[in-house]
Amino acid sequence: MPHEVEATATSRAEPEVIFKHLCLAEAWGEWGGFWIRATREADGTEHRNGVGAVRTVPPWREEVVAWDPPRHYGYVALAGPPRRRVRADVTLEPCPTGTLIRWRGEIDGFPGSGPFTRAALRRRFGSYARRVAWHSERCEPGCPARLPGVL
Repeated sequence: MPHEVEATATSRAEPEVIFKHLCLAEAWGEWGGFWIRATREADGTEHRNGVGAVRTVPPWREEVVAWDPPRHYGYVALAGPPRRRVRADVTLEPCPTGTLIRWRGEIDGFPGSGPFTRAALRRRFGSYARRVAWHSERCEPGCPARLPGVL
């Protein structure tokens, strides 16, 4: 049975700025806290960062399955722990203080692991949402998300 979780954060940054940081694998190192550099392994079908693009942060791989700049970015896990089906959708919604980042996900957990699986995924998504919110507000020149052609 799939486990669903949601985490949110708000940012003073515009949705376009946040979306660029989400969809460009080369920018993930700026906000994601990954120890290994993320890369785009394959381009998307209609846009290099869009649907069909495959991104890698070893041991994880994901494929973009939803691309609606600057509102919706979705992906599925192709490989990596815990080797279960994971689908996540990030929506960016204007709000009075800037942008609401809503990171929703669904994972097929191991039998009997429901509370642990939900807590771990909620913690991960919450961390990602807060990190991209914070970085997008303070993005420095030189960040890959500032390069032309990201969207």
